[in-house]
Amino acid sequence: MIQELDKIPFFDGLSDVEKSSVKSLLREKAFDKGEVLFAESAPCERVFFVRTGRVKIYRMTSAGREQILEVLGPGDTCACNPGLGVWACTATAEALSPVKVFYLPRDRYVKLVQENNELSHTLNRIFAEKLRCFSSLIEEVSLKDAKRRVIKFLLDMMAEKPSRALNKEVLFISFTQEELAQRVGTARETVARHLHDLKRKGLIDIKPHQISILDKQGLEKLLAG
Repeated sequence: MIQELDKIPFFDGLSDVEKSSVKSLLREKAFDKGEVLFAESAPCERVFFVRTGRVKIYRMTSAGREQILEVLGPGDTCACNPGLGVWACTATAEALSPVKVFYLPRDRYVKLVQENNELSHTLNRIFAEKLRCFSSLIEEVSLKDAKRRVIKFLLDMMAEKPSRALNKEVLFISFTQEELAQRVGTARETVARHLHDLKRKGLIDIKPHQISILDKQGLEKLLAG
């Protein structure tokens, strides 16, 4: 269990003794693909830490379309502000694959953070990163042109997780086209059309779970145009 906690940034800074104490508070639960971990507006009873699998956090738009806010992977958490007086889920969490999570009941989570300064500092860093990602998301969906939203998503992903191969920027995309469409607020068919148009223009190349950026400057010009 201690080794498992080492993989969760939320618990960074804790000593092995402190992690042993936390271990006694954690519970484990498994979810099947498509199963809901928590629903928007429902009382928030637990804080989850993803052990394996992927979880999408989303809200429904006024048009009835899913808008993905973030996708959680191993080590990520849905941790909320422990100082809130009334806890209610602001979004829905759904398993994108078979998922295993650790969780803390709400009261245990609040007590743990309040009594440990290291966890408070780590939580602030997590919140700051989430705020940065949400700011980028707001900028994406504010673009009226769906193609520009797709381009910005690709450029942001490249900036976050660059990997060079044969002088190209290679993105290993964990998103399906449907998930990418939900992220940028458009239809899957629209995303597919724009991706293939960018490929036709020689700006990107597409392989299963992988997109190569062949002309970053060309994408940036389209985004700015």
